[in-house]
Amino acid sequence: MDAMQYVLLGKLPINLLNPVTLHNILKNVSSQLPEGYELIAWNKIENVHLYYELIKVAIFGDAHHAKLILQVPLSSTNYRFVLFRVIALPTRILNDTFVQYSLDFLYIGINGIQRNYCNECNILSFKNYVLNG
Repeated sequence: MDAMQYVLLGKLPINLLNPVTLHNILKNVSSQLPEGYELIAWNKIENVHLYYELIKVAIFGDAHHAKLILQVPLSSTNYRFVLFRVIALPTRILNDTFVQYSLDFLYIGINGIQRNYCNECNILSFKNYVLNG
């Protein structure tokens, strides 16, 4: 699959923005953020690979120009969630009959006091997470 196909799927291909260039863009974004906000996986070169999974991409343009729009996940100091990958296991309902749930979301975030949760749609707005599983 070439770079444009990845972009049309909303993904950021590594051959479109190399890790050093992406890190420089993230440093620039980080320096412009209002107080209380930061990049979700911090701004370290060691973490730049995480952004290839986290950033959503769109492209706009005309016959002469194209603009690549990067939706960079941010976090707020008010939210701390742990991110879990959800795996639906088969459940026995009769002797030899099993059922397995079809999941709408692959990940769920649970806050530190385990009272609140968020699904995959809300995860990109949270501050710090630890990938478990």
